[in-house]
Amino acid sequence: MDQDAYGARVGLLATQALLLSGDDVRIEVDVAPGAWLDVVETTGTVAYEGDAPSSWTIDATVGDEAVLTWAGKPFVVSDGITTHRDTRIRLHGTGRALMQEKIVLGRAGQTGGDLTTSLHATDDTGPVQVEHLDLSKQARGMPGILGSLRSMDTVTALGWSPEPPGEPEAGTTGPGETYFRLDRTGAVLRWIGIGRFRDRLCDPAFAAWCEEAMRGHRYQDRRTTRHLSHAEAAGRRAVSTPTSFPSSSPTAPVGLPSSSMRPGPEGSAASAGSTRTTASSSRPCVPVPATGTTTTPAPSAASTHPAGSAHQ
Repeated sequence: MDQDAYGARVGLLATQALLLSGDDVRIEVDVAPGAWLDVVETTGTVAYEGDAPSSWTIDATVGDEAVLTWAGKPFVVSDGITTHRDTRIRLHGTGRALMQEKIVLGRAGQTGGDLTTSLHATDDTGPVQVEHLDLSKQARGMPGILGSLRSMDTVTALGWSPEPPGEPEAGTTGPGETYFRLDRTGAVLRWIGIGRFRDRLCDPAFAAWCEEAMRGHRYQDRRTTRHLSHAEAAGRRAVSTPTSFPSSSPTAPVGLPSSSMRPGPEGSAASAGSTRTTASSSRPCVPVPATGTTTTPAPSAASTHPAGSAHQ
């Protein structure tokens, strides 16, 4: 979607329906020291009903002085399915990661199946954030959990502790946003509400934190004045375009051959398979290639015990 010699903006595009019953999708991301990588989900994901559980796993490594940003689209949990989302992030040195995850329980007219989510983030010292959420039908129906609320939007910053661009406040569609700093470097902004996403803080926070994540980056001065914004890339509502993402070479679809790129997959995650995306800055004269492999891995574990510096 967009690239220069030090990083790339890539889009995830499924080539077939997912998540179907029994699917196990795994995405591996490796951002080399000093590089930047921006991942854009071009469409939302639906976990369709079925007898066999499904899973979606993100495994990311971020090197020293590297930056990873990931703008998630809604992950919809249909009735009659048990599914698990697992995110694992390893930071090295002064690496930074910014993730946004949107959860919708149920399609139109549904209440949604059983969902569990896990986030396990570490750095060179140890755990930064370890969280496990049980959003099964039985658990969320208990007093004080979710009740009739069906949507959750979470923005997580790791490697630094940004402030929200506005004040969290309760709204008519739910209890509103909650912001908290992690015990170590990091911050989380979360909104829970009814129906579609109506919060006015999470999306602007993601855009503002993107700019902060790139501030002071070693290749910040190599950027141009024009680049593809998240609103254009992911179909998000119009937000101010961060000015700190470098983009000094012509745009070319990542994964397609050109005079400065190697042939490769289109960055799509297929059913029961895995996609690996690598960003590297070790060879400044060569734009970042996106490489991929498709395998049939064993099902991933669907449970994690709460621990660490931040737990909900």
